[in-house]
Amino acid sequence: MDQTVQKLIDWLDAHATTTIVIKKQELEDLDTVHFQLETVEYRTAEDTIDDYLDDALILRGSGNTLNADGELVPLPQHSYEIAVSGLRLDNLGEDNAELQTDRAKYALSIS
Repeated sequence: MDQTVQKLIDWLDAHATTTIVIKKQELEDLDTVHFQLETVEYRTAEDTIDDYLDDALILRGSGNTLNADGELVPLPQHSYEIAVSGLRLDNLGEDNAELQTDRAKYALSIS
């Protein structure tokens, strides 16, 4: 496992049982998720039968996302996935993290 991925896992593990606000910018789309983190798992592309899935961190817990009307609605599953292909940590502070992958830019903060 890449050392950068391990640093992110360590940061997330340190914030287990807290609510993390995840802002994901992908192309012109910005998603905001409030996620009650329980555990973090690492999934390799070899662990899945779907060819389109990359290595990823699977955040387990529960969460809500803001819809177009600004209302919090529950996530459909009890997990949140961050693909880690091309992961770069731009900032890793005590209560926030900024990272970029091949797919998106993320800002994580403790609420």
